Amino acid sequence: MERKTRIPTQKRALEKYNRIVDAAYKLFNERGYYNTTTADISKEANVATGSVYAYFKDKKEIYIRVIVRLNESFNYPTREYWIENMDKPLNNPETGKELFRVFIKMMIEYHNFSKTFHDEMDALALLDDDIGKTINEQRGRRTDKTREVFKLLSIPFKSNEEEIIFVHYTFLLIEDVCHKILYDKDIKDLDLCIDKCVNMLFTLFMDSTNYSG
Repeated sequence: MERKTRIPTQKRALEKYNRIVDAAYKLFNERGYYNTTTADISKEANVATGSVYAYFKDKKEIYIRVIVRLNESFNYPTREYWIENMDKPLNNPETGKELFRVFIKMMIEYHNFSKTFHDEMDALALLDDDIGKTINEQRGRRTDKTREVFKLLSIPFKSNEEEIIFVHYTFLLIEDVCHKILYDKDIKDLDLCIDKCVNMLFTLFMDSTNYSG
């Protein structure tokens, strides 16, 4: 999908652009993608509808920008934590499990969108090629960043395949836990849910590396 414009650089134009994206994110969370119109977004952002089209081709392009910005906000406090603890043996249960606990809490903070937004994002990834491509690209970048942390720590995976499997299943497991915690009203004990995930991740970590317990 061709982009109509680039992100503006002048302060006033950039402020208006950001208001549009912020308004769209708010409405997509509250009403959903299909129940939000470009006119709704312009009203929420307090800008003329024509201003929206000056920056974006259509609603889908706004949605794609929202997805990109959402992933840009995904930081890695675990990177700093792991660097600070590089001198500690990762096969030590106390140290290793705390690393995964920090990672899970970071992922929970990332999932600060509504269940409506989450469910539609999964559906749109399958229904629309442009949106699906963007979501897959952003997911790949998050995975690459995680792999960079492992390389920085020189974690002795048994093989490249073991590393790929570990990173892949780490994301799947943590994302599933985040969804359960945030969207499943039956989850009453948050700490217990996190601890169970931590124990599974630590076991997978030990099985995938040359560390010995």
